[in-house]
Amino acid sequence: MSEHSKPIVTARPAGRGLKIALALSLAVNLAVVGLIAGAAIGFGPNGDRDDPRLRALGLGPFAMALSREDRAGFATRIDRAALRAERRALGEGLSALGQALRAEPFDRAAAGAALARMRDATETLQSISHDALLDQIAQMPATERAALADRFARALRRMGGHRDAR
Repeated sequence: MSEHSKPIVTARPAGRGLKIALALSLAVNLAVVGLIAGAAIGFGPNGDRDDPRLRALGLGPFAMALSREDRAGFATRIDRAALRAERRALGEGLSALGQALRAEPFDRAAAGAALARMRDATETLQSISHDALLDQIAQMPATERAALADRFARALRRMGGHRDAR
């Protein structure tokens, strides 16, 4: 081999283990997307504090810490049209991903674009909910914010053993 020649590298097909890992990763991603899409539908059948649809909007322990009145106020601050648009984008991304998975040969670029579309919609959903939460908190008197902070600390302890949120 001469000094200026380079060896030819050929791509090997992905092994079975890699395919299984990618399928599992996709399943987890779709589960997360499903939770967020479900969150866009509503805010809980009975206004439960531990409503997974509120948590899926990126509110985490705040979903458990908000009082019934705060949740009602929060719900009125959410831009429903924007939620519907992002939920639609999630659905379109899921559909595009399904098409990419069935394409022969596999269309990695199309699958990547679909996942990016779903990620962007998810980030927008969380941004919408975080802005609404901050607006709700900003209008609270100091005593209500302190009570929220106490409930938030209890929710953190219940969720993962955090000792203190102060």
